[in-house]
Amino acid sequence: MARRVLEAALKAGQAIDEGKELPEKFTKVEVLKEVEVEKYMGGVFALQYNYDGTVLAVGFRGGGVRLYDPITGELIRELRANRHGGYSIMCLRYHPKEPHLLFAGTAEGHVYCYNTLTGDANHIITEQGNEINTLDFCVDGYLYATAGKDLAVRVYHTKNNKLDKTYEGYRKNTELQGQVDLECGNTMRVYALKFSPDNEDIFITAGWDNHIKIWDVRTNDGIKRQIHGPHVCGDALDMRDKHILAGSWCAKHALQVFDYGEGTLLQDIEFPAKNGAFLYSAQFCDNGVVLAGGSGTNSAEALEVSPGPKRPNVDVKHIGGVQMSKPVQAIDSANGGRLFAVGSGDNIIKLCAMT
Repeated sequence: MARRVLEAALKAGQAIDEGKELPEKFTKVEVLKEVEVEKYMGGVFALQYNYDGTVLAVGFRGGGVRLYDPITGELIRELRANRHGGYSIMCLRYHPKEPHLLFAGTAEGHVYCYNTLTGDANHIITEQGNEINTLDFCVDGYLYATAGKDLAVRVYHTKNNKLDKTYEGYRKNTELQGQVDLECGNTMRVYALKFSPDNEDIFITAGWDNHIKIWDVRTNDGIKRQIHGPHVCGDALDMRDKHILAGSWCAKHALQVFDYGEGTLLQDIEFPAKNGAFLYSAQFCDNGVVLAGGSGTNSAEALEVSPGPKRPNVDVKHIGGVQMSKPVQAIDSANGGRLFAVGSGDNIIKLCAMT
């Protein structure tokens, strides 16, 4: 979530330099370019813009990592070739202190660090027996955390990649005085982890266990409290202005906003889907817009949300959508959503804009 803060600073500086204000309302979605990739790449599992939105990193099911120009769609560099039978790239994050470094987590339990300028690669972490589905940096860049299949959350020092803390997951045979601890660790696979943009010590996780968990790295037990509800199966958590956005893999009530402090449901956003939403990705954008997509519609949709007369009901305006032929597995945006990319299980990446 360091990315949110750095991107906002860059965006504000650019607006000042150009002597113009950014528009306060989005009115349409357009596809700038369709990038066709080889079918053997296996579809897109992860997308990540760099902090100034000039490079788009793409992680593939077959283990490949590539960099593309986000406007023209031209291939800038291949950082990692696809492997036959290789493990998927599950998540990508840029280093907040050295933004030319790209971290990639894999379904084999490895984290790689790629120099996007030279193409050099370093294998920096192995979590034996784990599948790393998600990782994120804290706002000051000194720590990052990983989570995935084995239920544990691990916190590392960014400077030397040394393990700082491990918060073990809850196991069925673990009991406290005959009762299950209500503030236990993760009980099922974790698919999303995001640090707070306002506090370098706080992060949230979500996955198959139908809870958002709130953690504090200053403590030995880690977890402080949890919010019941979201069933998260992808990179579908976001934080902004003390609000938590969650996208769930379910038919109804799939896109929701919660109050970080109270844990209450603030907004239940109706996702336009006749046969259910089933979301894999969700993000906050500027101007009150939420961007989300999944397998219910095989599309990404931009929705402008405003409070209704009675919470959690809201008024939703459909700004536009991007249709894919297979489930949307990854979404990322830059410059507050003015650029965004959509990846799915097919061999097309769509580079898009909101204006």
